[in-house]
Amino acid sequence: MVRFEVHISDEGFAGIDGEPLALDEGRSVHEAVLDRLRQYAEQRGAPVEATVNDGPGTTHFVLQVAPDGSSRVVIPTDPASAPAPESEPAPDPGPVPASARPTAGAPRSAPLPAALAETVTRINALTSDGRLDEASAAATALRENLTASLGAEHPDTLEARAMEAYLAHLRGDHREATVLALDVARTMCRTGDAQAPAAVARAAAAWRRLDDDRTAVTHGRELLRLCDSLHGAGLLPPDHADLARRVRRRLEKLTSRCTGSSTARQTNVERSR
Repeated sequence: MVRFEVHISDEGFAGIDGEPLALDEGRSVHEAVLDRLRQYAEQRGAPVEATVNDGPGTTHFVLQVAPDGSSRVVIPTDPASAPAPESEPAPDPGPVPASARPTAGAPRSAPLPAALAETVTRINALTSDGRLDEASAAATALRENLTASLGAEHPDTLEARAMEAYLAHLRGDHREATVLALDVARTMCRTGDAQAPAAVARAAAAWRRLDDDRTAVTHGRELLRLCDSLHGAGLLPPDHADLARRVRRRLEKLTSRCTGSSTARQTNVERSR
């Protein structure tokens, strides 16, 4: 896929691959960037991507724009790139399939609003500066606003919730990351979203970092139920099916470990009587 470089200055000027972008009166710089990228996509008859650097020192994000003007922000919601805990190397369910990694949500049905792009840029900037609590608060506020205006199952809302999950992962709160990622996956599976397998894989990547066996068993069972629902609907690709098998194997080991611990505790109680 063709990739462009977009740079936006603090003064509100923009350039694409070094070429200055003229701004029409009354239009924001983000709207102008989206329109130009749509033109490029129309010329090629295929989606294009752009790495957007919004101001000096900020974290970039990737924007994908289709010929019809639909767009989506490609944000790093896959925590699989982080190292797995040293305490659990054996039951690691393996890397998330490549097909699960591109986006935080389904392709959008309308051009990305400038305000949303600006908010994502701000969250990325906070993350880059290590201000994770502020970034998380901004992502939560964004998700709450989108829920109120668009509904809990809208792609933008799910995208914001996926951002919350990723930020929870960065903060080391793997339980919250798992709960949030599962919520996104559950919604996408229920609505038959084409990105549901990717969402389930991201949830699995967060789940494997849980260090509490009982919690991992509870969430692991839901992961398998989601995998089964995708399989029943014919939406589970082969690489995701392999991931499901790995999750199942880990869940079996965790369940056995929990059962053994419960038995040992019961035995100790009986001996103490």
